[in-house]
Amino acid sequence: MFKTAGRLINFKTLFLVAIYIFFKRDNKNITTYEIKEESMSPALLPDDYVLAIKNKESLSRGDIVIFKNHEKNIDVVKRVIGLPGETVGSENGKVLINNSQIDDIWAKTLTDDFIPQTLGEEEVFVLGDQRRLSSSDSRTLGPIPMKDCWKLKYRYWPYQRFKAYE
Repeated sequence: MFKTAGRLINFKTLFLVAIYIFFKRDNKNITTYEIKEESMSPALLPDDYVLAIKNKESLSRGDIVIFKNHEKNIDVVKRVIGLPGETVGSENGKVLINNSQIDDIWAKTLTDDFIPQTLGEEEVFVLGDQRRLSSSDSRTLGPIPMKDCWKLKYRYWPYQRFKAYE
């Protein structure tokens, strides 16, 4: 009986429960999230656990955010590519900001071409790092309101891959 309980209550379980309880108690500005898809690999892998804060400031190109896809009623994690007021498009597999190619160091695959979109003053354009695997990004959902974004701060599990994001 104790061996079975010991298998169920291991270090990972205790750690995850403690983090969840600590950050979930009546705090609407912090959330935890389990990565479930591969569209952000190798930066984030399935079964990684991250902590994010409600965005209350401007975002920067390269920030990783979590937001809700209201069509599918799921949370999605993507990288900010386009900033407020910019026009974002893609030609020949390259991302263009205001008709100039950017140094897209995050892309692990080519970006399918899409029609340029001009962002509003409180909107960002997001894409996954694995562009061919990425769905529920701004190519299909359109610009994302910054007020709906949670900014990724820490990957806390697995502990060997702990990382702070600025």
